[in-house]
Amino acid sequence: MAKTKRHHLTEAPILCMMVISFLSRSAVAAFTTTSSSRCTPAFLQLRHSIRLCSTNNDSSTDENTTTSDTWQNPRSRWARKKHFNKLKMLKEQEEQEKGSNKSSLDWDSFDFSDRPKMDKRFKNKSSSPSDETGIPEHVLNTISTDSITYQTYLQSEKSIDQDTSRRSLESQSEILSLSPDIVKRSIDILTPYIQDRRMERIDEVLNQRTKHTRFLYENPSNPSNVFACLRTLDSFGIQYVDTIVQSDSYQGKAAVNQKRGMRTAMGSAVWMSIRQFGSLEDAVRHLREEEGCLIYASDLNPSAKDVRDLVWDVDFDDDNDVVVDGELTGDGVTDGEDGKMHKKQRPICIVMGNEDRGISDEMRELADETFYLPMCGFAESFNLSVATAITLAYMSAVSTRAGDEDSYDLRGPLRPGDLDSHELQCLRLRGVLNSLAQRRMGKALLKKEGIVLPKSFFNF
Repeated sequence: MAKTKRHHLTEAPILCMMVISFLSRSAVAAFTTTSSSRCTPAFLQLRHSIRLCSTNNDSSTDENTTTSDTWQNPRSRWARKKHFNKLKMLKEQEEQEKGSNKSSLDWDSFDFSDRPKMDKRFKNKSSSPSDETGIPEHVLNTISTDSITYQTYLQSEKSIDQDTSRRSLESQSEILSLSPDIVKRSIDILTPYIQDRRMERIDEVLNQRTKHTRFLYENPSNPSNVFACLRTLDSFGIQYVDTIVQSDSYQGKAAVNQKRGMRTAMGSAVWMSIRQFGSLEDAVRHLREEEGCLIYASDLNPSAKDVRDLVWDVDFDDDNDVVVDGELTGDGVTDGEDGKMHKKQRPICIVMGNEDRGISDEMRELADETFYLPMCGFAESFNLSVATAITLAYMSAVSTRAGDEDSYDLRGPLRPGDLDSHELQCLRLRGVLNSLAQRRMGKALLKKEGIVLPKSFFNF
């Protein structure tokens, strides 16, 4: 008998809670059916209090039990549980990113994240959407793509792209226009603040750089791919990289956000010289008319050549008459530093298209040659960074050095050590500035000696 009584004492609190819950639900159902137009303020306040009581009772019960008033409460248990799980997942991702080695962009050692297209490392905290466009980020995530606010945002993004293109082109000319004497003095001032082995590493890397071959990426979309491509090009000694960013080619919020991340990726490549063009026509005109490049574009069209069949050593004479395999229409020779006559050869530009669409029809028509990478599996194409690495591997295999020190005897698309002396010293100065323990220290040390460098040297 005592055991039975103890059992009822244990059940009493539970029975009381069930009765209170039942009464509160009944009251909610009754008050809900009442027209709001007939309710006094006191009545509305009482109804709101009962709803809160009912909600609290529901949250204290077991999550596995189902209630009949889910349809009455817009914030039902299912919605609350879903929202809680989402917050929990986001918190776990943030903790995982903080505790891992993938929390920042590291040029020397970079790994892909679990979500490459939404990698937060490419979100430049110093230039948030609010700072660049005047629209807070939380507003961008909620507005419709048809709204005036979003169209204003796209116009602001287009202006930023144009400004980035202009500054990237100006920075190249600013760096090379600096007098050799100022460059040498600046290096001498900053060198004592750099470790000897670091200086040796800088000289070792720059002496293997080449300008004979450059890469052009047409409207890339994935910032992780772009950053991986830049690191691969750096590993093969490519110094100059160009990109085409046409704002109208990036449609949708995700594409625009990835384009913003791509700007961060290119800005992090401090050891390379990167230019951005706003249109395909400007890029091709600059490469072909001003630099005389042959344009080889990666494509899968029926007339494309195997990459192993491309002709890399193409001569041209002083009148820019192209000659292949040493058969010249003109004299096609120039005086070398060694006093001998040497044939001038055209530099190469390799074009890689978008990850999904490939190269555009305009690029396909303007390219001198299109090529493809041989495949024998079921996959239709390579990833952009993988295609870049394979292309460079083929190019490296056919690049040979006929003489140890004579740069005119270099053959093939990759010709390490062909930078001129002034160009090499300018890149060396950038490397020294980038290697200082505190990067602001370089500007202060040079200003103390009366030297003011262009802003292009400090854009890292």
